[in-house]
Amino acid sequence: MASTNSESLPAPIITTDKCIIRAFSLDDAEPMAAAANFPEISMYMRNRFPHPYTLEDSKFWVDFCVKGTPMVNFGIFTVDGNFAGSIGLIPGQDVEYRTWEVGYWIAKHQWGKGIATTALRAFSAWAFKEFPELLRLEAGVFEGNNASMKVLEKAGYVKEGIRRKAICKKDKVLDQVRFSLLREDIEGL
Repeated sequence: MASTNSESLPAPIITTDKCIIRAFSLDDAEPMAAAANFPEISMYMRNRFPHPYTLEDSKFWVDFCVKGTPMVNFGIFTVDGNFAGSIGLIPGQDVEYRTWEVGYWIAKHQWGKGIATTALRAFSAWAFKEFPELLRLEAGVFEGNNASMKVLEKAGYVKEGIRRKAICKKDKVLDQVRFSLLREDIEGL
């Protein structure tokens, strides 16, 4: 559902032909909760992404994101303003401070429309521009999440390897496939 009060919505950081990426507003909590509340979403997310996903969980996430400094977590919306997912960064620490992790999820009813690839490609370029110290973005994908692996490859990320038995989700041990994008890679996209 598109917000009815577009004047109060944050300005987009990215606008593409398939999506808009912008900071969250409290109006996004309800459509986000509805979109996130599917086991097909949570099964490939970290354990801190709950299922069931409640309105309270959504409000907590919106609050966390808008208070972040720097702000690195955003909502993905269709060009007509409907909630489509979320994308964000986790800054690296210590000797990996110039390597940041990127993560994203797309609402089930938006799958197969190219939104994830378009959002990831544009968001990656934005991250390298916004954070000059950033040299590398990386993503870890759970074994079996072939759609996300395709998104990363289409967005220019390179498969680097497999971390064997690195994930334990709901008592199931899985491999994690690692992808990366370097600052110099973005110039060719």
